Amino acid sequence: MSVVYNVVIDQGADWYINFLYRQSTEITNIVANGTVVTVTANNGFAPGQIVSIDGVLPNQFNLQNVTVGFANATSFEVTNGATGVYISGGLATCPADLTNYTAALQLRTEPQSTNYVLNLTTQNGGIVITGPTGEIAVHATHTQTGAINEGPYYYDLEIYSDTGVTTRVAQGQAIVSAQVTR
Repeated sequence: MSVVYNVVIDQGADWYINFLYRQSTEITNIVANGTVVTVTANNGFAPGQIVSIDGVLPNQFNLQNVTVGFANATSFEVTNGATGVYISGGLATCPADLTNYTAALQLRTEPQSTNYVLNLTTQNGGIVITGPTGEIAVHATHTQTGAINEGPYYYDLEIYSDTGVTTRVAQGQAIVSAQVTR
């Protein structure tokens, strides 16, 4: 499921927008001994990844930017001095590895329009993906935004794996504000 994120594009100005694509998993249990926190959750994490844990009761298990020391398909461990008894809740998230992914963002007057007014891709240099960190940087030049009429538009950003899987990362409306000073 993609994030709905409405944006403003200033006509005739460079436009930058950055996304961080993260993988998340629901936590079902936590056991801590004051040195290691073991989290039970179906996951695809790997040792060395940075993970954040949020929404857990009690809150001493909510940890930010901790390094995974051990991981398998059903649990992972981080080094931390937390202790206590897990009550409920929680999500563990970490940046998704987008190595070998490509991406495209198109802007159209209506979602069903056959023509786009802006087409940014990894192939044309409008999108740069930093694979291991899950970062997606989108950039339209002032020339590109200057060629778009003011008004409302629709966009989405999709990523494509090297195995053929398409994922919509973000979508929404874009308002192009008129350039007044020329």
